[in-house]
Amino acid sequence: MDADGISAASIALSALTRMRKKVHLSTEKQVKPELIERLKGEKTDIFLFTDLGSGYLDLLNELGESTHRKIIVADHHLPSPQNESYKNIIQINPYLIGRDENEISGAGVMYLLARELDEGNKDLSYLAIIGAIGDMQDNNGWEMKGMNAEILKESVEIGNLKKIRGIRLFGRMNRPVHKALEYSTDPYIPGITGNESAAIQFLSTLGIGLKDEGGRWRTLNDLSNDEMKKLATAIICERIREKEAKPEEIFGDNYTIKFEDDEFDAREMATSLNACGRMGQSSLGILSALGMPFGLKRLDGVLSGYRKMINRYIRWTKENEDKIIKTKNAYYILAGDQIHENFIGTITSICEKSSILNNGRVVFGFAYTEDGEVKVSARAPKEFVERGLSLKDLFEKVAKEYNGYGGGHQAAAGAFIPIGKEKEFINACENYLESI
Repeated sequence: MDADGISAASIALSALTRMRKKVHLSTEKQVKPELIERLKGEKTDIFLFTDLGSGYLDLLNELGESTHRKIIVADHHLPSPQNESYKNIIQINPYLIGRDENEISGAGVMYLLARELDEGNKDLSYLAIIGAIGDMQDNNGWEMKGMNAEILKESVEIGNLKKIRGIRLFGRMNRPVHKALEYSTDPYIPGITGNESAAIQFLSTLGIGLKDEGGRWRTLNDLSNDEMKKLATAIICERIREKEAKPEEIFGDNYTIKFEDDEFDAREMATSLNACGRMGQSSLGILSALGMPFGLKRLDGVLSGYRKMINRYIRWTKENEDKIIKTKNAYYILAGDQIHENFIGTITSICEKSSILNNGRVVFGFAYTEDGEVKVSARAPKEFVERGLSLKDLFEKVAKEYNGYGGGHQAAAGAFIPIGKEKEFINACENYLESI
């Protein structure tokens, strides 16, 4: 349902339809027994799982054995142990060649498969980069590493991506500067993110005009070098004032996607695809990812609704400290039905990367689901991962104790547990965090 998953699905759909294959595509939150039962009734020759599946090989094996059909898993998440009896499963995963999930996205893995099917699919390489951005795989110095860097090089060489260094602000190409500041959640700008009037006042104080001589709204790309330096310095000062972790980390590589005569910012596209997934508009995200005008024209509406929801949930988090359990190692946001399950991961991510909650701790979020469960999402600072933290391992282990399901990455993971088990889950997490 996120930018990486939608990008991976877009690559799969495009590559397979180019081969004139009949394809049915669906987006899923997670591999669960209910999904497996549903898929058993599907009439198909092959099941292809993109950006999910490696952590649930036992369930996928049940699907393969019961249907006698091939299952292909193109994923980058840490795989569960693969039993030699899993004859029907073909797995493509960086861990199987000694690499890991942090240097290639799920979309990147799907791209490598598509490229192997046909060299002509190299024109889909930009989608692998969007997936990597969506999974925040360029956080280390804000540039691509490992296999992502190799794919990026291919994309730049064939001309469907351009790379430039600058401030990492959303909407640098086609959003008014004040809107780019208002919409910026990473980097988070205290007092300005989510506040249009504050963003306008901020620019006015710096002497940066909002419109050009013709009355057109200016974008970041329209600013002079001096204005850009002034803006960057002011953003860093605001982040220092509010004690943001690594306040100077506002720069990075920016990528421009070329769709025929139009150009789009890859970070904005990743955010837009994520919005589509969270707002239940995955099909619109796929159309947009593939550059279809029908989808691109409708992105703004979805994104606007998504931003309003994010701001509303951030405001709720700030105003409800009594719903947050604070410990030495972590924050536990008990949102209940106040934050939608599709957004709890996004909110925990923003909180972990900003001064909304104090920095340096793991952030957990709990939200009720439409299926009568609790969705748990967590994000961890790099320092915890370097000490040996694996949220994936933690969530898999603890969720199973409550007949739930969990998985993800070392620094970002999710789980589903029964309602009423939140306190027990928190105790288990605390014991784990104390042990590392």
